[in-house]
Amino acid sequence: MFRRWWFLKVAAAVPASPAAPPTRREERARRALLLGEWEALRERLRETAAERVTAAGAVFRTAELELGGEESAARLAYQWALEAYEAAGRLLDRAGDADTDLPDLAAAIVLAEQAVERLGAAHLLHAGKRPAPLQVRCYWNPLHGPAETPPAPGRGGKARRRPHLSPREAAAERRPACRSCRAAILAGQTPDVLPALLPAKAAPGRRGPVLVPYFAVPRQWSPWSTTACGAYDRGAPALVLRGGHRRPGPR
Repeated sequence: MFRRWWFLKVAAAVPASPAAPPTRREERARRALLLGEWEALRERLRETAAERVTAAGAVFRTAELELGGEESAARLAYQWALEAYEAAGRLLDRAGDADTDLPDLAAAIVLAEQAVERLGAAHLLHAGKRPAPLQVRCYWNPLHGPAETPPAPGRGGKARRRPHLSPREAAAERRPACRSCRAAILAGQTPDVLPALLPAKAAPGRRGPVLVPYFAVPRQWSPWSTTACGAYDRGAPALVLRGGHRRPGPR
């Protein structure tokens, strides 16, 4: 969905003299260009989030469950799925708010998709089957496909020895990564990361706003920066439903 680290090159489209700070005109042009890119991307994500939440709602309407009192595991999975779907809808309802950023919309997509996934798990439990755990999503961009599992070491004596990893292989395994992001890291490139808007007062030198990787936003300003937009936090639906995700950032 995103060109690799494209947002780090936005400022370069408005050149300034390296020997002097940018003029007000240059700074206004840079800001307008950056906010225009951000707003266009936010609208694309809003449309995608609306599609995913609507699709999840259709699934829930056709796959409701009536559970007995003894089906505690199925009930827990079903309740979590319902809460995740409701949380995704609430995030989408605030899509037009001025302080709604790209990770908020990504979280709506993540929760809508995980809601459907856990609904399927509830049906399997209801049928007496064991469901698989939630898919591990890509850390670099939670909107990508599931994280790719690194190849297992060989059998025999080699399996008992820790394989030697090159620096690039170690970097690729440091975080869960989808196939394309893992391939980029192994090739010495930067992965296709989800950006977020860092306000002026939080930007280096207070020259902002700037677009940064979503995980670079301080945790006290964004609950999504350490949880892959809620993908790694089972408490994300409850957080949204009680309004805890709306943390005041710097202005």
